[in-house]
This record gives sequence, structure tokens and C-alpha cells, in this order.
Amino acid sequence: MDTSIDAGRLLRFESFVLDVRSRELRKGKSLIRLQEQPFEILRMMLERPGDVVTREELAKRLWPDGTFVDFEHSLNAAVKRLRSALGDDADNPRFVETLPRRGYRFIAVMAANGLATMPAVSPDFKARLAVLPFTNSSGETGQEYFSDGLTEEVIMRLGPLRRGHIGVIARWSSMAFKASTNRARDIGETLLVDYLLEGSVRREGDRVRITAWLVDASSETHLWTDVYERHLTDCLAVQADVAARIAESLASELIPEQPVVRSAG
Repeated sequence: MDTSIDAGRLLRFESFVLDVRSRELRKGKSLIRLQEQPFEILRMMLERPGDVVTREELAKRLWPDGTFVDFEHSLNAAVKRLRSALGDDADNPRFVETLPRRGYRFIAVMAANGLATMPAVSPDFKARLAVLPFTNSSGETGQEYFSDGLTEEVIMRLGPLRRGHIGVIARWSSMAFKASTNRARDIGETLLVDYLLEGSVRREGDRVRITAWLVDASSETHLWTDVYERHLTDCLAVQADVAARIAESLASELIPEQPVVRSAG
């Protein structure tokens, strides 16, 4: 990502240039109208590419003490105007990524040198995840104990794994959505999480099939899924084994080891 700042205070990304001094946004030779608040939001993100700019930080910059506004509505409207100016899509962003209830982040773009780059994960990055109660698909209420036990085991396994990087919501909070028909985005906003882990358990005789999938709460898209089939010779052992495998897979999905750098072509 090319976000170099030259002596003229020019912030560059893709074919855009934000002139901090003249407070203008240009794309090639075209001048793009950008109002005061969208300008400040873009400036803050470009000065910290890949980092989360929190809603609280934006509020202090846009509305100093003594200014009375409907903060939530005004900020959402300003970000919407910014996306419109950039030709960005909230559901499939190229520039401005939304982290529900937390803030916004300027994400990877194609730089002028032909390299596709992703910003390094900030040391204080923490993906917030809710493990929703696994659904009992066996049709037998007596099997609820296995589904609930698996949910608890996954939460426990995720706790110490990559501590400081993955924040897992407490069980009592996520259990409130057992058998819920709420949309993923609504659950994410309620629990203040970025991702949801969902799953189902189906048992037939002494065999069990466990399906798990990871959902991006804001876009409501599946990021990962896997299926585990086991013999139920020992329920606790099966729960522990499957939960450990799910936890390892989620860590790989949510916390990349290093920035991705690929040569174009």
C-alpha cells in the first residue's frame, strides 16, 4: 500500500491523492468533492493504515467538547458519504472496513509498484468472537447436553490460544442466542463482535457428525467451514478433540502470521 507522505502533505493510495494542505481529494486529474467530516475520517485512517480508528477517536476529532450532535447517526452518515466518494462498498470494501461498534480501518489496496500488500497485524489487534450454541440436529432433546458441552469446550479451547489476539465473548452472553433466528449482523452488533462461530451436531447411533462455520458478522458471509465425524466411544474425548481442531483452524483464519505480499503476475 502506498500511503507515503511527501513534503506537500500528499497522502496517496491507488489512483487517489489526498492533499492535507488544500484539503482536496483527487483521482487522477479529477477533483472529488469531499465534505469536512468525511475528509477528516479519511485523513485519520490514511495516517494509520491497517490500524483501527475507533469511534471514540473520531468523535473527539469531528465533534470537540461542547458540540452537541446525534453522534451515531452523524458518524454513520459521514462514513457513508466517504464511501460514496471513493466508490467503496460497505459489504465488500476495498478501502474502508467497518468493525462493528469499534470503528473503521483502512485496508489493503493495489499500490503503484504493482505489489498487493496487506498491513501487518497490529500487536494490540484483537478479533472479537462469539461462539454461538451448537444446534442439536438429531431431533432428540436428550442430546442437548452434547451440543452444549461442545460449545463450552470450544470456548475454553479458544481462551488461551493466541491470547491477546482473539477475544472470546463469555458463554453466558452467547448462550442467550441459543436457537435464535436473528441475523448474524444483528447478533454481532448486540454482542459487539466481529465474528460468529456457529455449528450443528447430528447423531446417529454411535456416530456423530459435527459441522462448524465461521461468519463475518458485518457482511454475513461464511469465511470457513469444516465437518468432523467421530465414533462416540467417549463423549468427552470427542468434544475435546473436535474443539481443539476448531480452535486451531480459527486461529489460522483470524490471525495471519505475517503480511501477504505477492508480485503482480
